[in-house]
Amino acid sequence: MRSITRTWPATVSCRAVSEAGAIPSAATRLVALLGSPVGHSLSPQIHTSAFAECGVDAVYLAFDVAPGDVPAAVAGLGSLDALGANVTVPHKRAVLDLADEVTAEAAAVGAANTLSWQDGRMIADNTDASGLQRVLRHDVALAPGDGVVLFGAGGAALACGVALGRCGARVEIVARRPEAGLAVERRLVAAGGSTGPVPEPRLVLNATPLGLHGEALPRRFMRFNRDQVALDLLYGPEPTPFLNAATAAGARALDGLGLLVAQAALSFERWTGLQAPVKTMSAAARQAVGR
Repeated sequence: MRSITRTWPATVSCRAVSEAGAIPSAATRLVALLGSPVGHSLSPQIHTSAFAECGVDAVYLAFDVAPGDVPAAVAGLGSLDALGANVTVPHKRAVLDLADEVTAEAAAVGAANTLSWQDGRMIADNTDASGLQRVLRHDVALAPGDGVVLFGAGGAALACGVALGRCGARVEIVARRPEAGLAVERRLVAAGGSTGPVPEPRLVLNATPLGLHGEALPRRFMRFNRDQVALDLLYGPEPTPFLNAATAAGARALDGLGLLVAQAALSFERWTGLQAPVKTMSAAARQAVGR
């Protein structure tokens, strides 16, 4: 059995913690991130900033957990009276089977990324689709009937399907595996969207890892005009080739950092019952990614 590794938030200095008044005490509650790997995660920085801003006596730590250790990790958090937890790949589906209660949102997406405990019961929730809805409505201004090309059919694309369906979009799903594409289509249609060819999409959405290491998407997805929006779920210090192509053509280019913050804000609100300090969380994310 592989040990569970704790990952410290690398960009939070001792001085910053002290000045924020966030020195842990005997009353401090734990919030954990469970996944593998987690060393790249910005969640500790984002949530540490939110806890400090709102005076929440909690500490957020990331743990690299092997798949076979997930039941023990989740049970341990419950025994420790943790305030909550986030779950990332590859455990987002596995934790559903461990939950005492699965919210309608987690059931709709088929995965959980947010855990909380109430009266000894673990509740599995999901903020992926709702977070993307915020981005689609506020940043993209997606309207019912707008055409979208969704590239990908993995776990991230399932949440995209739910969010796009709720926005009433018409979506062309491009997937290597037809059965995976059908799973996205079912969620999209159940949420209120429709599918079919979209020759002139308003939005092109990359829900694959392509671009993480500088790869270009297939040529079709690298052609834009000024009326289009390119949204990449990836984020980093520099734009991906997909987003660079959109910018060069005069299209609007958005990376996944806004989605990450939107998801985090919804998790924070579930754990604390407080309105999330989105501007503070966004600033922490930008600083952590090197912008």
